[in-house]
Amino acid sequence: MSWGDVWVNGDKVRPGMDATGPRAPWISAGVISSEERAFVEAVQLLRRTRGAHARAVEFDLHVTSSAVSKERAGAGKAVVGFEPDGLWLAVDVTTTGSLLEEARFVVFTQRVHVVAGGRRAAERGTRDRARATIPLRGRARSRESALEWGHRAVRD
Repeated sequence: MSWGDVWVNGDKVRPGMDATGPRAPWISAGVISSEERAFVEAVQLLRRTRGAHARAVEFDLHVTSSAVSKERAGAGKAVVGFEPDGLWLAVDVTTTGSLLEEARFVVFTQRVHVVAGGRRAAERGTRDRARATIPLRGRARSRESALEWGHRAVRD
C-alpha cells in the first residue's frame, strides 16, 4: 500500500478499518494521482486544522480493477459501480517516513458519486495501467468535512 491507493465498498453502511487499512469487504479499486490538487488540499486541511475543512472534493480515480466500474447496470454481481448509488471510498495517504502511529487512511463521510458535468479527465501517468478514469466528487453535509480519518491509533 502506498499514497493514493484507493478502496471502494458498496454496502449500505460504510465498513470500518483498523491500523493495517482496508480489508474485505473493501475492494482495491485503483489510484488517485498525487497531482489531484483538490484532494491533496482537503487532506492537508484535515491534518492541520480543526475548524477548516473541504465540503466537496473532486478528483479522478484511475481504475485498475475489473471489479469496479462507473455503472452498476448490467455489470454482474461481482462488479460494484458508482452509479446510481455511489460507493464508499477509502484512500491511503501514507507519506514517506510516516510513523505507524500516524493516521494513514482517509475515508469519505458520504458515498462518492460520478461528476455529472463535463469535467475533463486529467491525462496523468499512474503506477499501473488504468482500465478507466472516472471523475468523482465526494461531498459532505452542511458544515461537515468530506473526509475523515479511517483509523487513529489509541494512545495510552
